[in-house]
Amino acid sequence: MTAKRMDIESAFRSAKGSLAVEGMTLSVKEETLVKERLAGNMSQEAFIQQALELSRYE
Repeated sequence: MTAKRMDIESAFRSAKGSLAVEGMTLSVKEETLVKERLAGNMSQEAFIQQALELSRYE
């Protein structure tokens, strides 16, 4: 695993922990979307569009 990937995983675990403290969770689709954005595999605009779509249908 690359250092960048390890940093992404660490940041993501931290964020999930913060959400859990507030009683919130992410779906598998939401997790995948966030990880793809953090890895730089999509633009901010594409991320926002897909996040909005997920929020409407889940």
